[in-house]
Amino acid sequence: MEKILNRKVRVLLLCLVGMLMAVKGVAQAITVKGSVKDKTGEAIIGANVLVKGTTNGTITDFNGNFALDAKKGDILVISYIGFRNQELPAAPDMKITLVEDTEILDDVIVIGYATGSQRTVSGAIQRVGREDMNVGVVTNPLQAIKGKVAGVNIQKTGGDPTASASIRVRGTTSLSGGNDPLVIVDGVFGDLNMLNAISPADIESFTILKDASETAQYGSRGASGVIVVTTIKGKNGTKSLSYDGSFGVETVYKNLSMLDASAYRQVVADRGYANAMDMGYNTNFIEAMQQTGYTQNHRISFGGGTESSNYRASIGVIDQKGIIKDNYMRNYTAKLDASQTMFNNKLKIDFGMFASKVDKRYLNDYQKTFYSAASFNPTFPDFPNEDGTWPEDPSANETQNPLGRLTIKDVESNSYINANARLTWTVIDGLKLSAFGSYTYNVKENSVYIPTNIKAGIGTNGLGSKNDNKSGVLLGNFTANYKKAFGSHFIDVLGLAELQDYRYTGFGAQAKQFGTNFFGFNNLGAGAEVKYGDVSSYSNDYSIASFMGRFNYSYADKYIATVNMRADGSSKLGANNKWGFFPSASLAWVLKEEAFLKNVDFLTNLKLRAGYGLTGNQDAISAYNSLKLMSPTGVTTINGKPVVT
Repeated sequence: MEKILNRKVRVLLLCLVGMLMAVKGVAQAITVKGSVKDKTGEAIIGANVLVKGTTNGTITDFNGNFALDAKKGDILVISYIGFRNQELPAAPDMKITLVEDTEILDDVIVIGYATGSQRTVSGAIQRVGREDMNVGVVTNPLQAIKGKVAGVNIQKTGGDPTASASIRVRGTTSLSGGNDPLVIVDGVFGDLNMLNAISPADIESFTILKDASETAQYGSRGASGVIVVTTIKGKNGTKSLSYDGSFGVETVYKNLSMLDASAYRQVVADRGYANAMDMGYNTNFIEAMQQTGYTQNHRISFGGGTESSNYRASIGVIDQKGIIKDNYMRNYTAKLDASQTMFNNKLKIDFGMFASKVDKRYLNDYQKTFYSAASFNPTFPDFPNEDGTWPEDPSANETQNPLGRLTIKDVESNSYINANARLTWTVIDGLKLSAFGSYTYNVKENSVYIPTNIKAGIGTNGLGSKNDNKSGVLLGNFTANYKKAFGSHFIDVLGLAELQDYRYTGFGAQAKQFGTNFFGFNNLGAGAEVKYGDVSSYSNDYSIASFMGRFNYSYADKYIATVNMRADGSSKLGANNKWGFFPSASLAWVLKEEAFLKNVDFLTNLKLRAGYGLTGNQDAISAYNSLKLMSPTGVTTINGKPVVT
């Protein structure tokens, strides 16, 4: 009986303890209210407030206020772009002041494979952030930094939508080629064309490496400078949805003054041109070629994240119609980034993809078309003859009907897709190991058809051609990076092993003598004439193996020294000269940090630097220069008999 009673007492006590714990749990639930401001007292709108380790969170309103349910003992993570995250215990009434991220304020930049700050770099490097980029109707990423970087000349190669941009970093470096800088987008190697795969609105910053002391990091690819592009990524603990767009109209402000038909007839009579034709019309061919152009740019992006992960995606289109009829460019872009940290932030996985498709219609032979428009007989009509041919002036040998030339279909389609991933392991405080891989695939197709009913196509009775070029670029590298501060001393040591593999294939075909214009370049088999040299193809590939070491030292953020050592081995080079060594060194003295200048308000930064470096330019070398190659003889076989063509 006593045992039964004792058992009942224990059960009762357990029930009481459970009830007390339940009551305690209920008592722990609180409503957290508070405000988030910066150090000046300004409310921060849209700051993220998240209960750590959960998805329970909210954002601040227009007054910087927030409210959410939590429990005593919960930790709140408060975050906002440009400010340091704060972790605070949950309380009913919270007044939170976020501190600006000093690293962001100090312009953290990507220095090749490493990172640093504008203040502590010893080489010639310049960063252009979003806040400094050109605004307005920007259709090419290079337009965003035009005029923003000293020693960098950016020019558009024409005024029409299909014109590309050229860039020279500290002038021309080679007479044989390879003058374009190396372009790197989030660690992915590419050329200027790859920039078109990124919407300008998705770019966070440009970092231009100008001198050899820094471009030596890229060895045989660094002679013409390096442009490092960092794109916008998702943010932990935030959600975002944005749209940005622009629309502009283009018209010709002032045309050339052209003779009208009456004035033309008077000139013909005054000068006694007996062979001059007069078809009875009055056409201004310069104006007849023109239309109202436009440029529109639309992009939608969205992203989100938790304490340990984030993602961001965007899609966009840039659509340009030129002021010349049938001249256009359309660029469709898409981008995706995601990041995940694991094992108490010791391991981080980053994944990225970007893709684009650019469609262009060129004005075929720009110079000839405009020359013809400026000098063509104004008494001719602005429409074709009844048989479909465009009227031509037989006495004008160097000109063609410009409106007929506009019917030449000269188009290009260029598609890019890239996938990349990075694995970063923080071994100990200051030591990180990173593995990066990337693959880029590019397909470019150029097609031209000159119809049978214009002067340029009558001699050949139509001319069609197609050229397809494909490339695949594989990149992989492994880095070890150690950063450590010892009082006023700071060291940054980086080691790299890298492999690049490039493969290119292409095919081209041309045909003449078409019985119809219906198929254009889409059925070259309809052309009755294909001569020697009208069909061609190629395939080439090369590889680069690299090893690099970088050492950076600074004392009191005033005295800085950097040494780079890189070795590149390229399959382009001969058997006895496969490897090149590219060292560099630089020193810098930050005078602004000295006591006699530190309090001078009108100086934000003053630095003296000196550097030396050796770089290469293997982009000016073809893949098989060191080999004997087979070449055609010009002899072909027709009906079993050799014929020299």
